[in-house]
Amino acid sequence: MGRALVASWKRFWFEPATPTNLGVARCMFFLGLTLFYLPHDFSGWGAVSPALFQPIWLFDRLGLPVFDEDVLGIIQVIWKLALFCSTIGLMTRPSLFVAALLGTYLLGLGHNFGQTYHFDAILVIAFWILALSRAGDAWSIDALRRAARDRDLEDPAPSPEYRWPVQLILVALSFVFCAAGIAKLRGSGLQWMFSNHLAILLDRVQYHISDADPVLPWSSTVARIPGAPRLMAISTILFETLYPISLFSRRLRPIMITGGIGLILGIRAMMGPTFENFLLVNLFWVPWDRLGCWIRARFISGTTIHILYDGRCGVCTSTIPVLRRLDLLHRLRLVDVTREWDLISARFPTLTRERCLADIHAVTSDGSIHTGFDAYVALARVLPLGWIAVPTLHLAAVQRLGRRLYRRVADHRIRSCEMPVASAPPAPLS
Repeated sequence: MGRALVASWKRFWFEPATPTNLGVARCMFFLGLTLFYLPHDFSGWGAVSPALFQPIWLFDRLGLPVFDEDVLGIIQVIWKLALFCSTIGLMTRPSLFVAALLGTYLLGLGHNFGQTYHFDAILVIAFWILALSRAGDAWSIDALRRAARDRDLEDPAPSPEYRWPVQLILVALSFVFCAAGIAKLRGSGLQWMFSNHLAILLDRVQYHISDADPVLPWSSTVARIPGAPRLMAISTILFETLYPISLFSRRLRPIMITGGIGLILGIRAMMGPTFENFLLVNLFWVPWDRLGCWIRARFISGTTIHILYDGRCGVCTSTIPVLRRLDLLHRLRLVDVTREWDLISARFPTLTRERCLADIHAVTSDGSIHTGFDAYVALARVLPLGWIAVPTLHLAAVQRLGRRLYRRVADHRIRSCEMPVASAPPAPLS
């Protein structure tokens, strides 16, 4: 019994996982925060009278001051840049640390002036967990740069390092929900569910007796539907107190997570508190690796592009590992002309070795051949990250500039690739 519990505990925290879930969740989480806080201005706290400053525990123990508006303006710019860099995975570890450090300060500022909120503490917890993790090993510019520098670098193997950060964030999220439900029962008992307490709260919001700012003017209407407020109160307590079940039950997990999201949306819509940023933590529930496999299996066609490149070229061989990382839909076949020309000529008889060595070629499944800059345009159509650039790449001015730049780089690398490379036994083309 004891060994089984220890084994279950280890599996829960440290079962090897791929870096995909942590990497994608990091990317999506910080993208949402970047967009959410980009228009937000924290510098106004610097103009609040010091007489109103009532420091919370963290600010009091560390002696953190409230800086003036100019300094806060600089701090928030650095923080927002750190959020963006954490999104794209540029200098990921320093970016995550700066995002956690400055985020703790900026998000904590508003709690020092008479009212303590509870919708952003989970964000600070997630910041520090990610700052201590290897969240930049996948889905990051850092990972692409490492692949370009080390051509033999393989994708990171499954590791406990990619599981415990996700699990710890989800445990913290579960405790937030559970603590909210327990606090309601501890303060009001069963009367919180079976009295008219929630109906009164909804009426207060409707008639602006509180400082809430609901999205929809339905509070008073819902409060007068017989039994609706009590049903809502019972559902709230059940979903909050039982939310930790999501950590262990795969069957109940979708129900509990959906209920928690619905609870937050309902509070925002009819009662006012802004929990939008809180919702971003739910991104860590998503099994991104399995979702990617499911999408590829059901919605992605089997269209394949053969990319023919010069294996003697340092630029080309540095680009190939990056393309492998970006090929999320598994639609590229990367072929070295210097090593596999016999097979290339057999499959694509219209191509010549000289032209393939001079320019990168992209051959689509319908037989269309794209060379040089146009090959990169064809690549952009099948790489998810390239879809953002596709409309721009079709502009006439962009194509003229792209072809000119490609030609200059290609001519330069041809002159630097004069030493032949010994051929190796070719691999079959798929």
